[in-house]
Amino acid sequence: MGIKVAVGYDGSDPSKLALRWAAEYALQAGAVLHIVHAWIWPLFTHDVGPVRGVADSGLRHAAEAIVSEGVELARGIWPEVEIQASMDPGLPAEVLRTESSDADLIVVGNRGLGGFLGKLVGSVSVSLAGACPCPLVVVRAGHGEGKPVVACVDTQVRSSKVLEQSVRVARLLRTKLRIVHVEQPTSAWGRHVPPQSHARDVLHHAMLLVQELDPGLAVTEELLSSHAVPSALVGAGAEAELLVLGAHRREGHAGIAATVLAHARCNVMIAR
Repeated sequence: MGIKVAVGYDGSDPSKLALRWAAEYALQAGAVLHIVHAWIWPLFTHDVGPVRGVADSGLRHAAEAIVSEGVELARGIWPEVEIQASMDPGLPAEVLRTESSDADLIVVGNRGLGGFLGKLVGSVSVSLAGACPCPLVVVRAGHGEGKPVVACVDTQVRSSKVLEQSVRVARLLRTKLRIVHVEQPTSAWGRHVPPQSHARDVLHHAMLLVQELDPGLAVTEELLSSHAVPSALVGAGAEAELLVLGAHRREGHAGIAATVLAHARCNVMIAR
């Protein structure tokens, strides 16, 4: 089975930006691009057909038009990419979580439709960050030449996934990699805080893994010191193409990832 990149599309400007990013990534990865539209109206009404006597009307037609628009937009950007499209009934986070079961990457905009619908569906990106089984990219900006991929590592096993996926994206987007680790200098709650030498070891082992994965990749490392890990990560990604962090979660909650997603100014990947 080939690689599949699924992107949520609702016709909003953020979803168009996500579609462009996903299409470029799919092209570089040789992947199938699957455009997914979550059609919420069947949850609330059975009257989705056309208005009698009015051509091209009705909720179903409107949703089909959104899907067609997404397909044409993707084809106009990268005609070489193989495209699939689907219109699935349900709330966006639930539909995309289902799609993620056989996708290699899920891509969404940083927010979808506003107003009543936006309040109804809530934050799709935060919901997926806590429950999506495959890597997730939340897009805020188009591809920027020369901007690095920033890999955020810690002492947990998940850091290997962060590094593997950061190397892959940096290679595909033909950019450099920057590895960062946040050291908390003190603890107000009396918890044990690793010494700086341990933090340096974390970066050293991360560098060794990256060099093993791709010896030719341009890579740098940086040790950050901050009491607030999410704020430090947001700052580290200020000028990044992509900020990659692990799925910091417990019992389905996104944790640090949710805070970073709310405040980051760059694209964010939740690695898995």
